[in-house]
Amino acid sequence: MVDECDNSTHWIKRHAKRGRRYKQFICALAQNDTAENYGLQGDKDTLYSCFVLVRLGQFGRDYARTKLKDPQLEQWLKAGGKRRFMVDDCPCELDLSNWGATAIAQPENSGGGEKELRSTQDLNEYEQFILTWGQEHPGELLKARIVQQRCNMLKKDDPENIRIFFQSLADRGLGEVEGNGDRLGWRWSK
Repeated sequence: MVDECDNSTHWIKRHAKRGRRYKQFICALAQNDTAENYGLQGDKDTLYSCFVLVRLGQFGRDYARTKLKDPQLEQWLKAGGKRRFMVDDCPCELDLSNWGATAIAQPENSGGGEKELRSTQDLNEYEQFILTWGQEHPGELLKARIVQQRCNMLKKDDPENIRIFFQSLADRGLGEVEGNGDRLGWRWSK
């Protein structure tokens, strides 16, 4: 993306910092962990504060040996094959014992409440505020301006960020969006 898109640096910085604030993260892949590969030349602070670096295979072993200077960790990574890797400076092991096992079908309840419960458990505090408002005001179209007026946490935030929450909720099947651009609103619907 960095090689093909002129505004990738601005996009990555903007979304990485916002994602950290709202607990909505982006995934960026590169062959090594230099800031330049993410379009963050001269801004390693953003890379290390907004991203978690996952180091796989030889890259993880090299990091353990050269940066952490821990030969035991390097051997541990090597002995574990593909299931062992580094997340930032922490060694991790992925349990692959049930990889590919068929899932046991859960009986579906007629109300569909279980699906709704699962999707609302993953909401951050801002999305929860919007959802609660919508449930208390069924049928009303919620606009970013109203959220800014009623939610102290989002009072000074960019309305575009609030519209991203609207779209995120709609994508999860929690309500629906209406309009587009600065006229985008969200309405609770079952």
